[in-house]
Amino acid sequence: MIDASQPLEDDVTTALQQQVSALRADVLTARSERELLTNELALRDAALDAGMSHFMIVDAEPTLRPIVYINRACANAHGYEPHELLGRSVRTLVFREQTAEFGRLQFQKTMERGESIRAEAEVVRRDGSTFWAGFVTTPLLDSEGRFTHFVTVGADITARREAERRREELQEQLLTELRERERMSIELRLAQKLEAVGRLATGLAHEINTPIQYVSDSVHFLRASFSELERLCSSCRAALSNLAEPLERRIAAIEAIETEMEYHFMKAEVPRAFERTLEGTERVAAIIRAMMEFAHPDAMEHAPADLNHALSTTLAIARNEYKYLAQIATDFAELPAIDCNIGELNQVFLNLIVNAAHAIQDAGKTTSTGRIDISTRLRDSSIEIAIADNGCGIDAENVNRIFDPFFTTKEVGRGTGQGLAIAHSIVVEKHGGQISVTSAPGAGSCFTLKLPLARAMATADSTASGQPVQQTLS
Repeated sequence: MIDASQPLEDDVTTALQQQVSALRADVLTARSERELLTNELALRDAALDAGMSHFMIVDAEPTLRPIVYINRACANAHGYEPHELLGRSVRTLVFREQTAEFGRLQFQKTMERGESIRAEAEVVRRDGSTFWAGFVTTPLLDSEGRFTHFVTVGADITARREAERRREELQEQLLTELRERERMSIELRLAQKLEAVGRLATGLAHEINTPIQYVSDSVHFLRASFSELERLCSSCRAALSNLAEPLERRIAAIEAIETEMEYHFMKAEVPRAFERTLEGTERVAAIIRAMMEFAHPDAMEHAPADLNHALSTTLAIARNEYKYLAQIATDFAELPAIDCNIGELNQVFLNLIVNAAHAIQDAGKTTSTGRIDISTRLRDSSIEIAIADNGCGIDAENVNRIFDPFFTTKEVGRGTGQGLAIAHSIVVEKHGGQISVTSAPGAGSCFTLKLPLARAMATADSTASGQPVQQTLS
């Protein structure tokens, strides 16, 4: 008897075997895909753990905001292992004040709009200590645009903030030092100017005293002459009123009084006395004008000034320093007015002229052999001023040091070493110019100042230097 169910069982077995094979293939495929995914996730974790940046993924659930992923750098920075923070609230790592500062509602709305937030915050370590982190938080949206997670990428910026704080402290310290330096510079300039005023005070008093003496002597003479003239006039009136006396006797009496009072001498000298008085007052007025111009208060702003006139004024002020030592020869070219602080430049001119006089005195020269030459020239883009002397000169080893503060070769009480340093500051730093010196021991020195014409107030016809004006002062 033939069993009809056998082919059916064989078909079922074959189908089952095929299904099992298909399932086995599916399992192998799923296992392969899972291994591939696991390897990819492991590679991602390894890559993120290898970096120094802090990386964290947080669930957007507003109540807890649990951490779903954190790399090793971020976890270790807070004193944890990564697995210890998984599932814990991100608020564990941030000060309550910081979370309040950002504002939960504002944070939620910004994330829902798909916008990133850049911030810096002081965050907490496991042991309670803190450090500063800078980070960018970016929202993750699902396929329907719903905010589900956010990613935070950041770094420890404590060192950077400390460097910024230190830099700010150094900047403030630098500003303080600059202000102190400016204050000291002002005080040094004032001290040098006071030193110059003190040095010139006696000479100016002598310069004023001489013409004042002329005025005083002339006034005394005029007063005495006026008394004698009054006596002569009285005698003339008496002679005219006494008509009974012979004319010859009256004339003889008047001539006797004229002889007694030296009338002819008086007649010649009274006009001269008036001239001496006027000359003396004019001389005093000129000295006072020069003093007022020289001592004009230093202005913060520059103003147009005539350098030739300034040099002449300074020479008048310093006359007592050189008049018994040297002849002064000036060679001034026609110059445009230049925008400058003329009070400060006067101080430079005075210092160089006085130094020249001292150098001539140290060389043992007098007015017959000593000489100071002062010249001005209009060069291509600058005004050049040269002040030269035939004094003792400067030793080669000192030439490069003469502009250093407090360096001086003069004896105590004759110089502080500030003058040339301040002159260098005024010419170079304040006026953008140059100051240089050429010198030879025993032959003299020449200081050359160059002031740029960038500020020159030249007129239309002041395009070139004119014929030099030469003058010699003793």
